[in-house]
Amino acid sequence: MSSPRRDSVGNLLVIIPARNEAVNLPNVIAELRSWQPEAAILVVDDASDDNTREVLPALDVHWLRLAQRLGVGGAMRAGLRYARILGHDLVVRLDGDGQHRPDQIERLLSPIVEGNVDAVQGSRYTGDVGYASQGMRRLGQRILAILLSMGTGNRLTDPTSGFWAFGPRAVRILADHHPTGYPEPELRLFLRRNRLAVAEAPVQMRGRFAGRSSLTLPRAWLAAARVLLAMIVVPLRAVVEAPTHD
Repeated sequence: MSSPRRDSVGNLLVIIPARNEAVNLPNVIAELRSWQPEAAILVVDDASDDNTREVLPALDVHWLRLAQRLGVGGAMRAGLRYARILGHDLVVRLDGDGQHRPDQIERLLSPIVEGNVDAVQGSRYTGDVGYASQGMRRLGQRILAILLSMGTGNRLTDPTSGFWAFGPRAVRILADHHPTGYPEPELRLFLRRNRLAVAEAPVQMRGRFAGRSSLTLPRAWLAAARVLLAMIVVPLRAVVEAPTHD
């Protein structure tokens, strides 16, 4: 794998996929700046129908507005394409609801900057940083973790976590191939299929600042069905090559 340059933290782009998070974005971005003042920030507005369009210009960030709703995966693909075009070879995904804590970003970046892996997924269930998730939701996560551990050959503990960091090779490939919709489990399968090294890092998370999650129970079941299909389809796909330029 290719390693980020020594000044890669200065080349960091934080992508914030957001749909109807106007009330949360000012606090998310302010907290992010306090912990990563050198990072570039890109908000990808996934066709929000709240007042996100009016809020973004006042936040002094780069932003893209999608003409139609593509889901967080489609928003991330657009953001990664932006990163690749502008030469950012280190990318962190930070959700716009406040669940992902900017003070944990270094935990994700370290294995990539050290040249050990191509991508890191933050896990709420490893190390000494437990997370209060119970009932059917946690049961579903455990079942999905078992299935994906079998599918990837690596032990996974938090397959639905959207707190990610990507290094140079992952950025180049995922700019064209990041799974769309509800992408996290399928992303693990894709990275495995294309021989990118992935690790989990223990992180602390929290509940969203305000509002309600867009992941309703019917959408959760649909996501689970997509994962089962992906476990069959992804291993059959051809391995993709990382482009050397855009």
